[in-house]
Amino acid sequence: AGLPARADASGGLRAGFSSSPDQFLVGGQLELSPVAHNLFIVPSGELGLGDNLTSLSFNGDLQYRFVTHSKVRFYAGGGLSLYVANPDGPAGSDTNLGVEALGGLFFNQKSGTPMFVELKLGLTDRVPDWKAVFGVNFL
Repeated sequence: AGLPARADASGGLRAGFSSSPDQFLVGGQLELSPVAHNLFIVPSGELGLGDNLTSLSFNGDLQYRFVTHSKVRFYAGGGLSLYVANPDGPAGSDTNLGVEALGGLFFNQKSGTPMFVELKLGLTDRVPDWKAVFGVNFL
C-alpha cells in the first residue's frame, strides 16, 4: 500500500502598515501546498495597533503566482477578511467581513527563508483602504 500524500506547509511572520485606520500591523501566515498549478491559498492573521483602535484581521487569500525565470516572482489575487475593530474608550467592538485585492512579489525563494512584500487594497468599506506588508516564511 502506498503512503498518503503529504501536504507541505510552512509558517511565517508578517509586519506592515494600514491606512484608514492608520495602524502598525504584526501577525503570521501559513504557506500551504498549491491547490492548482501556481494557485495557493494563504491564510493569515494580523493585529493592528494605532489610530485609537485595536484590530484583528483574519484573512483567507488566494494567490496566483506568475511563472518567471528571475529570482523575483510576482503574484496577484484576492481574498476575504474577517475584520474586528475595538476602539479605545467606551465604544463597543465592530466585526465585519470584507473583500481585498492583492499583489506582491516573492524573493529569496531558494534559501531557507523566502520573503515577500505585498500590497492589499480594500474593495469594501469594512476593511482598511490599503495594507503594505513585509513577511518571511520559515521552511
